[in-house]
Amino acid sequence: MAENVIKLQLNQQQLELMDRTIARGVAPDRIALVRLALREYVAARQAETKAKPNDREAQR
Repeated sequence: MAENVIKLQLNQQQLELMDRTIARGVAPDRIALVRLALREYVAARQAETKAKPNDREAQR
């Protein structure tokens, strides 16, 4: 898989939320948490595009 570099600009509240999520054991650090979030985002978008057009219409 090709490596892509992204730059996030998060405010203090967002950083604190990330840190609380890490403290709960969801991910070991901020980088891992961002990678997890991106994987979940991509999986959700792929599931949307694989849905039949009629299925997507019913969700609106």
